Amino acid sequence: MKINIWIAVIGLGVFYSCKNETIISKEEKTDSIPVVKVNAKQMQTMGIELENLQEHAMNDFVLANGMIDVPPESRAVVTAKMEGFVKHSNLLIGDYVSQGQVLTVLETPRLIMLQEDFLTVKNQIVFLQQEFDRQTKLSLEDVGAKKNLQKIASELQTAKVRMASLEKQLQFIGLNPNAITLNNISSQFTVTSPISGYIKNIHIAKGQSVLPETVLFEITSKDHLHVELQVFEKDIVKIKKGQKVYFQSPNLGNQVFEGDVFLIGQSFDSQTKTVNVHVHFEEKNTPFLPNMYINARIAVGESKVLAITEESVIQEGEESMVFYTTDKKHFYPTPIRVKNREGGLIAFEFIKQIPASSWIVKKGANFLQAATEPAEEE
Repeated sequence: MKINIWIAVIGLGVFYSCKNETIISKEEKTDSIPVVKVNAKQMQTMGIELENLQEHAMNDFVLANGMIDVPPESRAVVTAKMEGFVKHSNLLIGDYVSQGQVLTVLETPRLIMLQEDFLTVKNQIVFLQQEFDRQTKLSLEDVGAKKNLQKIASELQTAKVRMASLEKQLQFIGLNPNAITLNNISSQFTVTSPISGYIKNIHIAKGQSVLPETVLFEITSKDHLHVELQVFEKDIVKIKKGQKVYFQSPNLGNQVFEGDVFLIGQSFDSQTKTVNVHVHFEEKNTPFLPNMYINARIAVGESKVLAITEESVIQEGEESMVFYTTDKKHFYPTPIRVKNREGGLIAFEFIKQIPASSWIVKKGANFLQAATEPAEEE
């Protein structure tokens, strides 16, 4: 069997060798597991450090998926308060709008009739009030019949009721009744935003005819973002208010955000077999958008688990491995299954059992990994 000779590059960039011996020798065990033989001086040169297999206290986590959401008061569906034609609309999806900002202008002939009715009734009230005052005076002097006074009083009351109704209709549309005069009757009215937020959807175009129930815009505010997680039935008993939640979005890379369990749902979804868990987090300067997908880990307690430092683990694609030794001379690679990561530690389990007296390579595993790779043929 051919023995590959490997040379370790040392700090100053020169090749290091020992008299009559190989720097690192790669051998093959009888069970086809590669082994790298290294002496004490070579270990020191390559900075190889070892650590004992031991358990560490680490958080237990419940895994969950969900999305960024907003409460109902942070969403708004804007509809027209009267039928009309879209005069203009200059907004785009994604635009930020403030509460009370004009979103579009609608035009309708019925608005002219409504203002006409309002001004007519307003004038009628002035006349009827004068007539009522006159009939009251005559009645006191027994000059006029009391039935005339009663008739005028009834007509005045009816006009006031009509006046109040028209005022409310104009206010509902967004017009100030006190500002309406004969010289400023308009066929147009504005549609304003009920909240501050971002335009999510636009359902109108210039010239379009809309009815009062027609949805014109959808607006979403980012002021009260939170996470809505779906936790499986088997895990929900572990969830408590105030537990730490670590979450991230695949759309934002590996950045991890923290939050706390704020509310645990009291209903069970029979289709997904999950319960909703409401999570609050610090919202300032976060890149999240409503409906963004989230992966989360909920810390539900601590337990003792087998763990090693992150630098001990060699990653090969989606597989993880470590090097171990029982005599500080022969080093063997072995695959592991990563279970959890926290504070620079990795909780794991061996896919193949190793001797209990083994040491794990804490530093320098990359040199050993290189030594196990096939040598290039000349």
